[in-house]
Amino acid sequence: MQNLSIRQMIGQMLLAGFPGAAMPDAQALRLMEEYDVGNFILFARNIGPAAETAQLCGALSSMAYARLGIAPLIAIDQEGGTVLRAHEGALAFPGAMALAAATHAAAGGDISAIKEVGRRCGAALRALGVNVNFAPVLDVNSEPKNPVIGVRAYGDTPETVTACGLAMAEGLRAGGVMPVCKHFPGHGNVAVDSHIGLPINCAERDALAKTEWAPFAAYAARFGADAGVMTAHLVCRALEGEADVPGTLSPRVVNGLLRQELGFSGLVFTDCMEMGALTALYDRGEAAVRAVEAGCDILTISHTYEAVAEAAQGLLAAVESGRLPRARIEASCARILAAKQKLGLTAAPAEPDLQAAQACAADKEAALFHVKLAESSITRISGALNPALAHMGAQVRILAPEAYARTGVELDAPRVNLAAMAQARFGWHAQTVSEAAHALEPGQFAVNVLCLREARFSSWQQALLAQLSESGVPLVAVLLGGPYDTALVEKADAVIAAYEYTRLSAAAVLTAFETGRCNGLCPVRLQGV
Repeated sequence: MQNLSIRQMIGQMLLAGFPGAAMPDAQALRLMEEYDVGNFILFARNIGPAAETAQLCGALSSMAYARLGIAPLIAIDQEGGTVLRAHEGALAFPGAMALAAATHAAAGGDISAIKEVGRRCGAALRALGVNVNFAPVLDVNSEPKNPVIGVRAYGDTPETVTACGLAMAEGLRAGGVMPVCKHFPGHGNVAVDSHIGLPINCAERDALAKTEWAPFAAYAARFGADAGVMTAHLVCRALEGEADVPGTLSPRVVNGLLRQELGFSGLVFTDCMEMGALTALYDRGEAAVRAVEAGCDILTISHTYEAVAEAAQGLLAAVESGRLPRARIEASCARILAAKQKLGLTAAPAEPDLQAAQACAADKEAALFHVKLAESSITRISGALNPALAHMGAQVRILAPEAYARTGVELDAPRVNLAAMAQARFGWHAQTVSEAAHALEPGQFAVNVLCLREARFSSWQQALLAQLSESGVPLVAVLLGGPYDTALVEKADAVIAAYEYTRLSAAAVLTAFETGRCNGLCPVRLQGV
């Protein structure tokens, strides 16, 4: 570290996104050349077939190493479920709440499968050249109207979240990547999406310690310096009083609670610094300085060159003016380099193994493992599925929306249409519904199957549900998002929960209709159930 300039040390504290799926990428090159950016984050826009992604990561690593003798952290949000950046073959797996349901985690079930999912995920990511995964989610989803966490959480109790989250983190680490849990100090008890606005948690400190903070305390104790934590852009009134200081910019949250009280000694990453919760408060240079003053080590800046440039310039100016002591930059840089050494990033990077990358993505045994877990996650909330439905052809009408990216974290989610899948598999009458087109098509049907996705946030889905509930035709409701939508379904012959809307979960729903089996156990409490 003694050979690095202050500009280069600041570059090690930046984790940047870029637009392309191959190198040379003009933005990535410019960020390295102008600001010595030392780390990168991948999104679906950057990811193609596994071999091509391995080439991209290999090129990033080689170029960064050639400049400073230090390879980059290459990060990704590969949580599972609807938050996946790499979707090819075995790289896709169920999300947190679905995994908890499949393993009966809330009832003390065997969660070893979650650790195995993490291990397989870690090994596959490392084969691609990725060495950091922004997972597991350790938020306790105690607010059913939470618009951005929901099924990304393992459950609504700290016990379930801690057990499942630590298992996933252990698996990721065994697979060769650094786990980075999120979103500290807990994003589960709010009803605002921090991509858009500033969430505020008004819970008392004792309640926060027992619920939101408990999984992070266990994580800090278990993993120490060998892992990361991502901060959340939300306000804890118990820590900040009436001041609207987001956790990412709060010394009380990062240096005080996380470092001193919980004893966390690993890397602290910020959530994306371009999110609305921060940009509404400060310009990007000022926000960057405040995040470092709070104790953050690495600033995540996911999209634009300008945001990275302003953050780098703001940090450099703060050091030159004396606002940020050089020792503060050195402390973060030392932690970053120590983590990179453990990940093997201070030695010359090997040539990417394109065959190994492709083999991981095409691993049929791993893919089948994920399929079986998805099938095991399908949960009977009420009533029962009659396998005869699978053989009734066009007498059954299925109404389903097309899957799409509902929140900022679900960027570029693959399109999935469960209605079309059911028509192809069973010959059911399929009607794709949307806010713009949800009038019932004419016809006489023996059964209606209505698929809801986060209907508690959707007035048109609620109107469609009410219309079908009063039609006099037997109704089966399929919940392709949070199981909290159960509270909306007052008249149905059966309600089943799939927790997410992905290719895996959609296929698992059809298998449940075929077999009548719904063996999952819901890991959250539901109103009226």
